[in-house]
Amino acid sequence: MSGIRRIRERVAGAFGGVSLPTLGRQVALPVYLIHNSADAEDYFFIFDFEEFVEQSRQGWFVRPKLQLWAGRSDFNRRAFARQFRESFAQEFDLARSELAAQSGTKRGWFGGLPGFFRDIAAPSLPGVLANLVLLVAVSAGSKVLGQILPRGWLQQKSAAQKLEDGIAETKGKVDAALEQIEITLHMELYRHAWRGAPPGRLTGVDYDAWPLPAYVRQHLMDGTSGSWW
Repeated sequence: MSGIRRIRERVAGAFGGVSLPTLGRQVALPVYLIHNSADAEDYFFIFDFEEFVEQSRQGWFVRPKLQLWAGRSDFNRRAFARQFRESFAQEFDLARSELAAQSGTKRGWFGGLPGFFRDIAAPSLPGVLANLVLLVAVSAGSKVLGQILPRGWLQQKSAAQKLEDGIAETKGKVDAALEQIEITLHMELYRHAWRGAPPGRLTGVDYDAWPLPAYVRQHLMDGTSGSWW
C-alpha cells in the first residue's frame, strides 16, 4: 500500500471525531520582500519565523499574522501570491523538518498535532499544513481551524477526493487573500529596490518603522536570498 493511500485512509477515518486545536493569541510573522534589481518582478522573500517557532516550542497553537514589508508594490499581484505561497510552504516545511530533529520540540504547530493534522502534515504530502497555517495568517477575525478548513474536508467524500478538493481550495483561498494583502513600504527596502533607477511613488511608506533587522540588512548587502528563523 502506498504512503499516500495510507494517509488518505487515515484522514478519512479521522473525520468522525476530529479534534481541532483552538487558536490562541496573535503572533506577528514578519516577511521581507527584497528586490534583486530594478525589475519589479525580480524579488525574493525572507520569512522571520522566530517568535512563531518559539511559541510552538511552548506548545501553543498561536494565530500567525503576516506583516509584509517591501520596497515597492508595483509588481504583478497574481504572480506574487503564487510565489509567496510556494516560498512560504517550502520554508515552513524546512523549519518543521529541522525542528523535528531537535529534542523537546513535540508540541504546537511543529509537532504533537491532533491526529487529523498529523496525517495531512506527513512528509508524503509536503506543503499541506503550511498552506493551512498561511490560510490562518491571512484570514480575518479570531477563528478556530474548523471554520477555515476547506468545505469538502468534513463531508462524506472519498479520502482521495477530499484531499484533492481541499488542497486546491486552500491554495485558491490563500492566493486570493494574498493578492489583496496590505504591503507596507520600508524606506530602507525602498532605497534598495529603486537603487540606480528613478524613484517610484512613496505611497504606503511607514516612516516610523523600526530599522531593518541585521540579518535583513546583510541580505541587502550580499544580494543573497533565503529565510531566517
